[in-house]
Amino acid sequence: MRIRKFKKEDARKVYYLIRKALVEVNSKDYSKSIIEYIISNNTPTELTRRSKLRDVYVAVQGEQIMGTANLNGNVLSTIFVNPKYHGKGIGTKLIEFLEKKLRKKGHTSAVIPSSITAYSFYKQLGYKKIKTKITKNFGKVLIMEKEL
Repeated sequence: MRIRKFKKEDARKVYYLIRKALVEVNSKDYSKSIIEYIISNNTPTELTRRSKLRDVYVAVQGEQIMGTANLNGNVLSTIFVNPKYHGKGIGTKLIEFLEKKLRKKGHTSAVIPSSITAYSFYKQLGYKKIKTKITKNFGKVLIMEKEL
């Protein structure tokens, strides 16, 4: 597996990966309306637009996109792994890759706006909850931080 920059041609595959993760995994912790909103916020068009504003990466094995993550300043977001590959270290590799980028840029901390679903995963990686936000569109979001 390798991690590379997102390309416009990846947009549809990344959209399906995010949708699959939200429906199969995050839907256990969030309402249908929140899941639908997040899916609609990650369409191929929106993913392509966003990739021009921040660094977007994909974890790939051959032609298969296994995971994705965004980096904007010192904020890691839109981190998703295809549920079929959960527990294989892909999410950890994506986070470590982004943390390394942050260190190279001189950042001393990383911030992740975490879902309830991913909270324990980020906690295992050394992130600590610094505050909780409740929003209409995204529901409960746990802001987590880690010193680098």
